[in-house]
Parts: sequence; structure tokens; C-alpha cells
Amino acid sequence: MRRSHVLLTLCYFLLAGILAGCGGGAGSPGSQGSGDTGVEIAASVIGTYKGSDTNSVDAFQNQCSAGPPPVLEVFTDHGATVSITASLINPRTTVPAGNLTVEKYKIEFIRSNDSIGAPPIETDVRYDTIQIPAPTSTGTTQVTATVLLVDLIRKMKYADDVTSGTFSFFSSYLNNYTAIYTFYGKNEFGKDFSFKAQLSFQIGNFNNC
Repeated sequence: MRRSHVLLTLCYFLLAGILAGCGGGAGSPGSQGSGDTGVEIAASVIGTYKGSDTNSVDAFQNQCSAGPPPVLEVFTDHGATVSITASLINPRTTVPAGNLTVEKYKIEFIRSNDSIGAPPIETDVRYDTIQIPAPTSTGTTQVTATVLLVDLIRKMKYADDVTSGTFSFFSSYLNNYTAIYTFYGKNEFGKDFSFKAQLSFQIGNFNNC
């Protein structure tokens, strides 16, 4: 009976060790399909608006001056810049890695712990192309590209939601979210790959006059 108990305990720890090795969160350097493409990809994202880096998303268009004619804030999609670094898993390999092409990306919006009562923001999927040249054994390939953070439709929907009285917010209609990006593509040999990146942002009423 005691021997069976010891064997059961050993099996439990072995299983726990196997499961622990299966982790990997959003934004981690590892990328799905690395084994097929021979390339590992890491990425980071920062929000941009009106030519400046900012993770503060303006969901309300304010009037800057009465005029006449009245002058309104510039009000459009809030974009982002993704920085991508690709490197060979095995720098000593003699097999060419092949160029990689991102074909689409998905943005999921997760409410922060301090904004659980905030409105949900609908997941966005975009079909844009990002070319990533194959890295070589001498170094890495680095690429930057423009992507979306929150488009105009979702900004206006957020404004409607927080002014409806249904959802909670801080002053100036502020709430905090995390945008989780998943990029999908193929290399030039048809092998699938994907990688993740994420950023934290706040959305509300900002003065951009």
C-alpha cells in the first residue's frame, strides 16, 4: 500500500512538471510555428495618435474653439506601431529560413482589474500584410509596421456605452484595458506561424486641441 502511494506521488510531480513546461503568455518571445519555420519572433506594440506615441485613446470629439466656423479636434482611428524582431532558432543551421509574411492580425480587448465594470470592446480582425525578411546566422531581422489600436467605430461605441449609464468609469469617462495582438502568417515555403504582443491603454475623454 505504501509503495503504491509513493508511485502515485511521483506520477503527480512528473505530470505537474510536464504541464508547467507548456506555458507561455501573451507577448512572450516564443512564437507558434517556430519549429516549422526555424524562426523565433518577438514583438512589442506602442500606441500612436496624430504623429505622437501615446496609449491614451480619445473616444470623444471636443470643440477646440467656437469660431465661426467652430474648430473641432482631429478625431480618427487610434493607431499603433509594432516592432518585430526575428531570429533563427538554430544559428548554425544550413537550411534557409525563408522570408515571412504576416497576412492578418487580431486584437482582443481585455478590461483591467480596476475597470471590470467598463464596456466590452469588440475584437478586431485586420487583413494587412507585413513582410519580415528571413534572418541569417549573423544576426536578427527587425521590422516596424503600422497597425490599429482602436478604430473610430469602436471609439464611438465606447463613448455611447459610457454615457448610457449602464457601465462604470473614472473621471473623464476613463477606463483601462489591455490590447492583445495575435499576428498570423506564412513563410515563403507555406509554413504557418503566429506571434503575440500586447499593450496596456486607457480610453476616455482627452483634450487633443
